[in-house]
Amino acid sequence: MTWLRFLKPSVASAIDWWTARFASFAWRFTVLFTGILLLLISAIIFVLYQLSIGEISRSKQQQLNLIAQQQQLLAEQLQYSEFLQQLSLQAEQSRDWIIAYQDSQAALGDLSRVPNHLQGCPDVSSFLVAQGDDLRVYSGCIVTLAQGTLLVAFDEEDLYFLQQRFINASLVSLLLTIILGAFSGRYLSKQLLRRIKRFNQTAAVVQGGNWSARVPSTGRGDEFDLLASNINRMLTQLEHSFQAVSGVTDAIAHDLRTPLGRLRLALESAITQTPQEPITAATLEPMLKELDDILHTFSSMLELSRLEHKQARSSFQEVDLQQIADDAIELLQPIAQDRQQSILLDASGVTTIEGDRSLVFRALFNTLENASKYGGDGATLKLSLTATGFTVADNGPGIATEFHDKVFQRLYRLESSRTTPGYGLGLPLVKAIAEFHGGDVELSNLSPGLAVTVRFRKDRSISANGRETVGTTAAFD
Repeated sequence: MTWLRFLKPSVASAIDWWTARFASFAWRFTVLFTGILLLLISAIIFVLYQLSIGEISRSKQQQLNLIAQQQQLLAEQLQYSEFLQQLSLQAEQSRDWIIAYQDSQAALGDLSRVPNHLQGCPDVSSFLVAQGDDLRVYSGCIVTLAQGTLLVAFDEEDLYFLQQRFINASLVSLLLTIILGAFSGRYLSKQLLRRIKRFNQTAAVVQGGNWSARVPSTGRGDEFDLLASNINRMLTQLEHSFQAVSGVTDAIAHDLRTPLGRLRLALESAITQTPQEPITAATLEPMLKELDDILHTFSSMLELSRLEHKQARSSFQEVDLQQIADDAIELLQPIAQDRQQSILLDASGVTTIEGDRSLVFRALFNTLENASKYGGDGATLKLSLTATGFTVADNGPGIATEFHDKVFQRLYRLESSRTTPGYGLGLPLVKAIAEFHGGDVELSNLSPGLAVTVRFRKDRSISANGRETVGTTAAFD
């Protein structure tokens, strides 16, 4: 039992080594690849054996059984002396076969006597035959006749050597397969791990705070390049989202600091004046207005988030754009008159679209209000209803092309509009409503002025004559 105690540490070390190795993907892939390749080559060798050596062996056994049946029929049909004569003649002529017969008096054929341990046909048994100084292996069977025993056998020596050569060649092939599988599996696993390592490196860089890192592509267009492309697009979206969140945070800190500061000063002033003068409604109203504006800003941001994430529940129905336009113009008219602005409505080819009426009204009114607010005193606003939505154009200062994308960011405001009341949520909310309906928003410079085209769900827009049309950008005549 000493050797068992000696083997225990070795077995434990081997198990630990195998467990550590098998934890590696490269090792598992190599073992799996080699195993599959080994099974495939083994199956091919088995099929080749059955089609070559196996077929030869089966053919010899079939011939053996056929000769035995033939001799049995001749023994039944011929006289005994004639049977013995033809059997002796056939035994002399057969080179690869042994045909022998033994009765109670003598033995005929290729053997001096018939072995008594052989099985009856069609079962085959092996036995040795001395030929000079050499012993050769034969396979055969016996048939019991009326007056004796018949032996039919074939030389198995050549087939045996052929089998040995085939087995040796198969073992060499399997050994080469293991070596080739191990090296090729290791190489392929290293190639895969090299590609995966790039993903891990990029993930580590991004985790370190560098959002601009991207997974490199080989340009082959394979599955890894497709995965890299998808991950890069996801990282781009995350980077934009992170920048948007950072921008919103900065904008909130920048834009809400002023009204909150005014509110704090008003409260502090009211507190200090309370012993001399009681707080009146006139004192609280400006504070309440500041709070309402701040709450309205946060409500708009929450509504914008719900629309962007498709969380708002709306009941879509056919909406008459002209009726919504009339209501929006009527609501905005007093403000426009104070600013000496005129509003023109172009309702030619009026359409009805499918959508949420309150959201469509919100988008149209916000666009009109935005044009009135930044168009300047005396500006002319033109509202054109299209087959897919509407266009609001003004002849004010407009927006430079490089800022067209930025004005759709939350709380983003141009430096020229910092003194104008507002928090930079008008156009982002319009864009979110349009995208919620399956549409988009487009800005166009008119020199002077700006045109804002809002499209709602182009694939489901219904025109007055029943045909779909494409929205156009309004311009001043």
